[in-house]
Amino acid sequence: MNQTLDASAQTSVLKRYTWRGQNRAGQAMSGVLYGADKMVVREQLSQRGIVAMHIRVSREPFIRPISDAQVTQFLQELSALYDSGVPLLRILDVQLHSQTKPYFRNVIQTIRLDVERGEHLHTALRHHPKIFDTLTCNLIASGEESGTLSEVLNNIVYVREQRQKIVSQVKTALWYPAFVLGVAILVWLGVLTFVVPVFEGIYRSNGKPLPWLTQMLLNGSRSIREHGLGIAVFLSFLYVVARQWGGQFLRTHFDAWRMKIPVIGRLLVVGWHAQFARTLGLLYQAGIPLHRALDISSQTVSSPAMRRAIRSVTQDVLNGHSMSLAMTQYPVFEPSLIQRVQIGEESGTLSTMLTQDAAHNEFILEQGVKRLSSLIEPVLVVVIGLLIATMVVALYLPILNLGGAI
Repeated sequence: MNQTLDASAQTSVLKRYTWRGQNRAGQAMSGVLYGADKMVVREQLSQRGIVAMHIRVSREPFIRPISDAQVTQFLQELSALYDSGVPLLRILDVQLHSQTKPYFRNVIQTIRLDVERGEHLHTALRHHPKIFDTLTCNLIASGEESGTLSEVLNNIVYVREQRQKIVSQVKTALWYPAFVLGVAILVWLGVLTFVVPVFEGIYRSNGKPLPWLTQMLLNGSRSIREHGLGIAVFLSFLYVVARQWGGQFLRTHFDAWRMKIPVIGRLLVVGWHAQFARTLGLLYQAGIPLHRALDISSQTVSSPAMRRAIRSVTQDVLNGHSMSLAMTQYPVFEPSLIQRVQIGEESGTLSTMLTQDAAHNEFILEQGVKRLSSLIEPVLVVVIGLLIATMVVALYLPILNLGGAI
């Protein structure tokens, strides 16, 4: 099993190649493969019975051509048909003809060719590391070796569905207020750009001093009209520079900052723990060694701090320490998780305890997201109301003062 598990470590150095060619029947085919160089990719295609006409290095697409939901649906259909006793090649044929996306159809076709020439399913999936992650490939490898592929596929589908459910809930809770505030800011900028100048002309002709709030609004409007393009270009430049050279630094500090946000930070921590415990429990239950399961689990956590802590725990486990003892050295881990791990190690039920902790955190996260959603709406109403009220008061305050003077 170690050979199959370690194979995934090599995928990170492979290049992405786009190819076009013909099969033995003369049919035109195309797709994407990963390899060390063009000769390796050409050899892979030759083993599949494909004569390569064109092979070139290509970048990863900016927008992922196959979503996580589509991969989950593929695995779900694979699991259902395999449970029914349908042979693997026949399953891939069914999925090949039912797939509507050309990119994914090419991927399935390549997988089928690999399986047909004798490769294991997990090996065929590893040729597409940007679609099938390390967790999925390693679990399928353990299922094929232990003869429990049907059960493993069911578990993979369940874990992916839980993960997508959590991500969807968190995104819904966070993106809705961000969208509303974004629209409000755009409206505010529109008023500053097109409406405020009209009032500015009226007040200038009057010649009287303006209240400080009105003067600030007029100054802001003038700055946006005169320097708005330059500000936008400068912010875009900063964004590109930050993405290109300061990505790791910003991610680390952003991770520490978002964990301190009231309510939201706590939900993020709970979600990370749920994902980690669910993944680790599933891998350990499948018979994957603990140190390797920890290494794979660290890749599924989006928090850099927690990822570093898991990798440190992995090294401690390799040095002979118990996992629970190693976890106590890092405050990022919740005490409840450490206690469950300790009980699981002592009783030999580690995978069960991890699954229970994941289910508990998933329940807490779901309830927390519901409470957050109910709190966000009134907060948004207050914030947007204050924005509108501030602008109205600033614009009409000189008029009201003039009326009071009369």
